[in-house]
Amino acid sequence: MGRKRGVRKNVQLVEPQQLFSHHGIRYPQAYYDRKILAGKILDFDFCTTENFPIVGWLDNLGLRSLFMINLPYYPDLMKEFYANFGFSTSVTLSTSVNGKPIMMNYTTLASILDIPCDGTKSWSNRNWIEEDNFSKEECVHSLFGEHAQLVDKMYSRNLTLDYRFLHRVVATHILPKSGGFDEVTHMEAYTMFHIITGRRINIPMLILNHMKAIHSHENARLAYGNIVTKILMHFGIELDEEVHHALQRCDKLGKGTLGRMGFKKHKRLGTWIPRDDDSDRIDEENDEDEEGEEM
Repeated sequence: MGRKRGVRKNVQLVEPQQLFSHHGIRYPQAYYDRKILAGKILDFDFCTTENFPIVGWLDNLGLRSLFMINLPYYPDLMKEFYANFGFSTSVTLSTSVNGKPIMMNYTTLASILDIPCDGTKSWSNRNWIEEDNFSKEECVHSLFGEHAQLVDKMYSRNLTLDYRFLHRVVATHILPKSGGFDEVTHMEAYTMFHIITGRRINIPMLILNHMKAIHSHENARLAYGNIVTKILMHFGIELDEEVHHALQRCDKLGKGTLGRMGFKKHKRLGTWIPRDDDSDRIDEENDEDEEGEEM
């Protein structure tokens, strides 16, 4: 029987830290210069017009609302949210903001985001998921072609346009990272495989575990800006008088995203074609918003 890897289930209860909400100190000095990743929204109108299959994939799994959270992010509140993490069990996350406790499990987060809370709940930061109903060979062949080989590193430049765009969506909103979009991690591939094939995968589980991974890496950028705002609103955290930033054009996944990925639209053929094979090596967060070009 195959082994199923996941997070540990017997974790000692840890209360949310509230050391930094007193005496005007909101979070430790180590968080002062932590960079933040704004959340993303998907341009469904553009994707529908271009007949991109991602719309059907997301709708089939009930995930549309996850990509329509057009809310600003609050830098200080986000830093406090992450700084005060306390892990109670493998399926919950506890923290506090402005002295108010926040406790979430998968069901709570699913309700906040208005998305399903069903599907597989496997997680691994480094290696392939090992479970009875998942084949890494099938995953690689589905994403990269039937003749693709299992290798240590997978690259988005070897994906078709539709899958490459889905990878950018996964890597900027479901499992956000600040750069290195040319590489496809095992967890990204696992997530993409489930979305493409319509197999149920527990997105709240992915988000909570990725948040914990971000917290545990001192130099990782703090992600899920708009999602954290929605969480704070749910728990009644006061947002007035707080510094905040609205989402920008570059935070909408659509035509501009394809331009930054190195694609342009062929005016005569009406299809998107590569413009620069090395463009995925550029950190998207440092680029100006660039519309996909036509030729």
